[in-house]
Amino acid sequence: MKNIHAPVLSIPAVKVAVLLVFSGFAFASIALTTRLQPGLEQQVVLPRDSYLQGYFNNISEYLRVGPPLYFVVKNYNYSLESNNTNLLCSISGCESKSLLNEISRAALTPESSYIASPAASWLDDFLVWLSPEAFGCCRKFPNGTYCPPDDQPPCCASGDVSCGISETCQDCTTCFLHSDLTGDRPSTTQFREKLPWFLTALPSADCSKGGYGAYTNSVDLKGYENGVIQASEFRTYHTPLNKQSDFVNAMKTAREFAGRVSDSLKISVFPYSVFYIFFEQYLDIWRTTFVNLSVALGAVFIVCLVITCSLWASSIILLVLAMIVLDIMGLMALLGIQLNAISLVNLVMSIGIAVEFCVHITHAFSVSEGDRAQRSKEALTTMGASVFSGITITKFVGVLVLCFARSEIFEVYYFQMYLALVILGFLHGLIFLPVLLSICGPPSIKSLLDNNGQNSPKSASLWTV
Repeated sequence: MKNIHAPVLSIPAVKVAVLLVFSGFAFASIALTTRLQPGLEQQVVLPRDSYLQGYFNNISEYLRVGPPLYFVVKNYNYSLESNNTNLLCSISGCESKSLLNEISRAALTPESSYIASPAASWLDDFLVWLSPEAFGCCRKFPNGTYCPPDDQPPCCASGDVSCGISETCQDCTTCFLHSDLTGDRPSTTQFREKLPWFLTALPSADCSKGGYGAYTNSVDLKGYENGVIQASEFRTYHTPLNKQSDFVNAMKTAREFAGRVSDSLKISVFPYSVFYIFFEQYLDIWRTTFVNLSVALGAVFIVCLVITCSLWASSIILLVLAMIVLDIMGLMALLGIQLNAISLVNLVMSIGIAVEFCVHITHAFSVSEGDRAQRSKEALTTMGASVFSGITITKFVGVLVLCFARSEIFEVYYFQMYLALVILGFLHGLIFLPVLLSICGPPSIKSLLDNNGQNSPKSASLWTV
């Protein structure tokens, strides 16, 4: 350190080169950080020889069906006066910008909407089931109770291959005539009375629109007698999702779509799929990362300010720590390491670990005497070897064993990230920081004390700016 390292760093051309190289790394890392992908691939968590590795690879390669996607409508007012029915359905007479028509249009561009097909609509099928044209569907006995299609019991005995018009159901009539409906839409009372019939009606050859099975759980009937269905869903499918970014983008796109439709129709709509609960974290991962790193850097800055009693020195330490974190994030993008809870914890921890590479050199510089170049050399001479052997080498050896782990998660998120931290901490602490201190380092504490003691012994202060 004393004979080679410090003298080389004191050469003006070397200083310029160091500043340019490290500044270039920092700016390049800022650009690379935008390429960081959120997520955590499932294969990374497993041992390399796990049988599940093949399972996930086959799912990614061969599966061509996406997860189900539900658009849930809250507080659907089915009264004729509200016109909410026409704002949701997609059959004749519905609004062109209705929810189901918008879903169908989005399904035409699956590469950007991540919606694979039009939605299965209980509302459309219910309105068709009610219509007089579907004479085999909504029927009633003379006493007003539900009459099933002719090919279902009790109209047709169970086990019969073919059924005609039986005596049991020969007097059944359709629920409504065209004159009973208003614009082919049921009144509030008609809707309320016939919806339970539809949801319990079995589909068959005579009436394929029965809602039992397909829509049994699609409508929440709790409190629907008041004219408002608190929750109902319309089911479609996402496109096949193979990568973590696909899942995140699909969830984000579905929420944006639901938000646009809600604003347009003035009806509360939100999307749901089984995987959303696991990927919710990635919608705010960047904000969470920024907040946590800012808090960690702020805490380190305050501690350094208290210990060093120098705003100048604390600011330099803060700058170097920020550059180290940025460089680690840039390397993450180059190595394909995703941003998730594990890597975020590692980034926060790296701030606390990287302090060791900076604070000792900065403190040794602050207590040395002479001009900045001399004090930088003395700091490297007195503390450089300790930082190299006591911090860099020991951490390198401790991290090295992780490269032999069977699970890729330890190799990627611990070996690679912590090795990058050790190397970057060493380079910034023993190359960039001494050069920066020799150019714009804080004044010597000893000289400040001497000057303050001569001018005003009773008001001497260690605080420097």
